[in-house]
Amino acid sequence: MQVQVACDSCGAELVPGAAYCERCGTRTRRAKRLVRLAIRVELLFFFMVCAVVIGFTWIYSIQK
Repeated sequence: MQVQVACDSCGAELVPGAAYCERCGTRTRRAKRLVRLAIRVELLFFFMVCAVVIGFTWIYSIQK
């Protein structure tokens, strides 16, 4: 993977490993990918918790 050296929005030079452009505040491509990954992980966790709650509720209702 190639390191982004300039901002896509304003063209300013980026500090290596930067998440945001120091000039305009736009997220770098790497930061955008990390945010998308974090959202996917959070959604997966949320749906897993919902499945567990529904499963326990279903099991409890059957045992009555």
